[in-house]
Amino acid sequence: MNLSTKPARRTWRRIADSRVINALAAPNGIGRYLEVLNPMWSLDQTRIPAYITAIRRETKDTVTLELRPNGDWPGFRPGQFCQLYIEINGRLHSRSYSLNRRAGRISVTVKAQADGLVSRYINSQIKVGDIIRLSPPMGDFVLPELLPDALLMIAAGSGITPIMAMLEAALKRGYKGGVTLLYYNRSEADTVFHARLLKLASTYSNFSLLPVFSDGTGKLNGHFSQQHLLTALSFQNNLSAHTGALTLPECFVCGPEALIQAVSDEYQLLGHSEKFHAERFKAVTSTSGDTGAVGTLIFKNSQSEVSSDSRNLLEQAEAAGLQPQSGCRMGICHSCSCLKTDGSVRNMNSGEVSHGEEYIRLCISQPLGDVSLAI
Repeated sequence: MNLSTKPARRTWRRIADSRVINALAAPNGIGRYLEVLNPMWSLDQTRIPAYITAIRRETKDTVTLELRPNGDWPGFRPGQFCQLYIEINGRLHSRSYSLNRRAGRISVTVKAQADGLVSRYINSQIKVGDIIRLSPPMGDFVLPELLPDALLMIAAGSGITPIMAMLEAALKRGYKGGVTLLYYNRSEADTVFHARLLKLASTYSNFSLLPVFSDGTGKLNGHFSQQHLLTALSFQNNLSAHTGALTLPECFVCGPEALIQAVSDEYQLLGHSEKFHAERFKAVTSTSGDTGAVGTLIFKNSQSEVSSDSRNLLEQAEAAGLQPQSGCRMGICHSCSCLKTDGSVRNMNSGEVSHGEEYIRLCISQPLGDVSLAI
């Protein structure tokens, strides 16, 4: 039976759910044995297997993986992301990557980070024909069903990935409003999707590409500023003509925290915060000494403890040799949720301080003194 089809998988799932079959297949369950016969037969709908059908190099440190998941894949909305699970040296790792489409297949684009084990492995070691696993799509950084009259999209570096998915989807479904992309990179050679963006700009007269290169070769230079915003509003297709002199277009931003904050400040200053939408692709980080609080981290289940510093609890647990489950590492997916049995922590995204027993997300929680965790 071809278990890559949805009807066949529903049939097998009903069989696998029976107590008799699970008892006979103990301790691993029937799903594990099906995976041995064919890795694409996995019945785990939270980690969907996908073949890597092609690998395309976008820049010297960025690749796009084209993927063919099995019949459990539910589809995604442009702008969403998923957890990618990959085994490296016998250990399963997971990271969050935005979803896109390439050559009719879903794809993820990964930029190698200097301290990124998974991203460097994907850029240098992974091969066509390998199988990775995907979570179902997540995230609400998506375009509204009813598109506004004009769109301003702003990205920096690999923050282009969800923006590109939304941009292509809008244009290919016949969007007629003005749309401008303000895109920050070191140079043209470092620009992910550069050829695809140029093709879109030449194909769709309502789309304007406004690159900003820190090497000084772009139409604009430096970091985002009010001048950049005004240039984007009046560039080529003239977004201000679509929105009027006293308003701003709907804005979607993805990139480093500094860029997001700068754009948010401008929209707030001009009274249009409700039109600002952002996706952060890196967690807020801290350096030792940020909180001024020192203490002890107690890992109750592991019966161990270490002196704490101002890093988030996920990083500190991993530094202590523990392997808590994690995913996006920026507070979105909740994969690292853990019971804090005692102590106080600060949410590194919102600044909110909480006390006592509660479930927290390790990746965005910073200890304030002694903290006890059920790990």
